[in-house]
Amino acid sequence: MGSFRRKIANKFKNRYRLILRRDDNLEERVSIILEPLNFVLILCGGGLLMGSLVYFLLAYTPLNYIFPTKSAKYSSQEQYKMIQKIDSIEIYLEQIKIQSEVLGKVLSGDELSMDVENNSSPKEVQAPDVSLKEPSKKNIQRSTKTTNYSFFIPVSGVISDSFNIQRNHLGIDIVAKSKEVIKAIQNGSVVFSGWTSKGGHTMIIQHSNNFISVYKHNAVLLKKTGTFVSAGDAVALVGNTGELTSGPHLHFELWKNGLAVNPCNYLNF
Repeated sequence: MGSFRRKIANKFKNRYRLILRRDDNLEERVSIILEPLNFVLILCGGGLLMGSLVYFLLAYTPLNYIFPTKSAKYSSQEQYKMIQKIDSIEIYLEQIKIQSEVLGKVLSGDELSMDVENNSSPKEVQAPDVSLKEPSKKNIQRSTKTTNYSFFIPVSGVISDSFNIQRNHLGIDIVAKSKEVIKAIQNGSVVFSGWTSKGGHTMIIQHSNNFISVYKHNAVLLKKTGTFVSAGDAVALVGNTGELTSGPHLHFELWKNGLAVNPCNYLNF
């Protein structure tokens, strides 16, 4: 047993030289002296350093949420907050999807009667409470058929053409004086403010609860894309722009969950 130990000890004490030479002229470039014992110590040190780095990344960086360690403990409040964030992201993506669909339909002017809300109410997607500031109650016209929402009347005037699925008229036409102020029906963000050939100067506003309002044939647009507006804010002026118009009026559309709905079911004109 003693001789075996000595042989092992001698092998660990043996010295080796690692030489790197150029291939073309065999010129010596690097020469390193290695010992088995030192080599083992370097490997152990490198493994310890790598293990410490991995532990640090898992314990003190966002990777901890992806690869939780046994020592990671989250309070019920932290877990609830993470679930809320995930739900908010899912709802936001659903709103973006609906918004893109409506924008494509409104701006393309294609036949959309198959997507129009019928007598049965569509399945609603619950939107997060964005804590929008409530407008003055005296300026709000509440619907007699739908009591869950409060909207401003966009402009005062006479309805000359109603919502009609058969004619693919997915809104109402309100005749008003030229340059009359048009108001936002509810708090929201302007997702489109520009020119379309059929609708002229057109504005589209995204509201909470997956509502989208559309204002066409305006003379002037007062808000730019990306602007936040409050209920009752002036957003445009009545005009006669675009191909599908024969006089100063507002063509107003209301969409919910990606479906065109009759504005008269939600606003008292």
